[in-house]
Amino acid sequence: MKMKWSLNELKRYLNEPFVFNDEVDLKESLLKRESEILDVSPIHLDGILTVNDDELILHMNVSLQLTLPSARSLKPVLFPMEFVINEVYIPKSASNETAAREDEVVIYLEHDWIDLAESIEDTILLNLPLQVFTEEEKEAEDMPSGNSWKVISEEDYYSKEKKSEDAIDSRFANLKDFFKDDESNSNPDED
Repeated sequence: MKMKWSLNELKRYLNEPFVFNDEVDLKESLLKRESEILDVSPIHLDGILTVNDDELILHMNVSLQLTLPSARSLKPVLFPMEFVINEVYIPKSASNETAAREDEVVIYLEHDWIDLAESIEDTILLNLPLQVFTEEEKEAEDMPSGNSWKVISEEDYYSKEKKSEDAIDSRFANLKDFFKDDESNSNPDED
């Protein structure tokens, strides 16, 4: 599928929306932009581009599968992605009085064409997960460990930290009640 159109080409869709449903291959470009990505499936696009005199409105569903390294073992993990892109493109010839939209990204075109490839790539990269795990790693109860180290979950870390905050050193246990008698005997009105 062609991802780049001139604004003159799109003018023929002034009376009816430009509907597309196709697959594109952006693997080479995504691999160059992000070294963590191991592989990219063909990207399925299903969208509508509405062309008006002063703006082009894009609503597009994007689905693909990425292969990313596991955060624990670096084994390849297949990661499905689905997202929606809603953008408004304003040609440089349009008046600047276009109403601001809170739920859509507004892009002011610098050229007389629109290229969806960059928008798709940017959205994929912005939605990359921080970490992925293989199914075995998700189900494993034992975390990786080595000589004098062990990986623990966030829950375990915070529960151990909370216990250590609650624990009182036995050498200071008697001091915790030291000022209680003074506080109960003091009267703030005596000053």
